[in-house]
Amino acid sequence: MKTLLKKVLLLTVISVLLAACGAKSNDSSEANDSDKKQTDDGFTIGVMLYNYTDVQGKEIKSYGDYLAEHFNVNFNYATVGTSEEDHIAALENLIASGVDAVISGYDTSLEQSLQLAEQAKVYYGVALGDVRDDVSSEYFVGGLYNFGEKPETIGAQYAQAAYEAGVKNIGVTSFQEFAFVDAPAIISGFKEKLAELDPANEITVYDTEYHMFGPEDVSSAVTKVISDHPEVDAIFGLGSGMDFVYPAILNSTKPDIKVLALGYNDSTPAALENGSVLAAGTNNYSQIIANVFAQLYDRLNGHEYTDWELNGSVDYPIFSSVEEVEDFQKYIVPGDKSNGAVTVEELKQVMKTFNENATWQELQQLTTRTLSEIKEAR
Repeated sequence: MKTLLKKVLLLTVISVLLAACGAKSNDSSEANDSDKKQTDDGFTIGVMLYNYTDVQGKEIKSYGDYLAEHFNVNFNYATVGTSEEDHIAALENLIASGVDAVISGYDTSLEQSLQLAEQAKVYYGVALGDVRDDVSSEYFVGGLYNFGEKPETIGAQYAQAAYEAGVKNIGVTSFQEFAFVDAPAIISGFKEKLAELDPANEITVYDTEYHMFGPEDVSSAVTKVISDHPEVDAIFGLGSGMDFVYPAILNSTKPDIKVLALGYNDSTPAALENGSVLAAGTNNYSQIIANVFAQLYDRLNGHEYTDWELNGSVDYPIFSSVEEVEDFQKYIVPGDKSNGAVTVEELKQVMKTFNENATWQELQQLTTRTLSEIKEAR
């Protein structure tokens, strides 16, 4: 009986101690909610993307991991659906988890997202596009021109590659305009540059086939281009050019069609080498995350650029040779981000948390460096 009483008393003491630990943890959580800067674990920044399996998702996560090693910050990566409802649900979940800031890949439901962020005192930035809505909030750090302020120049670079390759009949495929708002400008720049290079009008560019997001949608668009224009010898693919357009062509009735791809994956170097791809390109994801992160981290530390503007800018690397893609792999998407597009040391120089004289314009200069400029800096 005495032994049983001892066990009961021991279990009671343990229960009291565990309850006390739990109460202490709850008090700490409440303190974090009221003053997030006092946490031992640093700030937490949520990231919202459709997936983390393509080059975009992998590179964004990789650079985030690099930042987490050198700043007092952690990242919470959330996968979101493509609907407005899915976006808001994911944002609400991140806020409920206790994030201090959010990097959204998209401007989906921006006004409602900012209302939620304001209510929770969570800072918010858009990474994969510029902001065109008339919105404002003290918790908003803005968006980014992923193709520069003049997307037409991107189209012109692809046109130069097409002209130099000697293709004559060019189809165009793209995600729908509502999803890829820069597509019309890129296509316009492509056509205008070809018209300039080809005053005799020997090159024909067909009307764009717009499609949705799935590989089957892209394949249908490619099939339609080939069916409507049997003479086509190249396709300018603006919707996952390497992941979807290139495989669709290889599996088509005309696998020898050349590709001009907005996109990049592991097959790109070999495709450039064998000539099946004339040019490829992708966003500089390190620049993108560096730009948004710098502004969020500064805001969390009580700093803000006096020359801030709603939309910043990043570079869009395009390569048309094996040598160029090798440089891209070495300086834009290396495994070791300390040798990549934006190093921690470079970023701190343009952040007010570490340099009181830093300016927003200096941040933009850092994140718009071209591949050749980054290579020279290394």
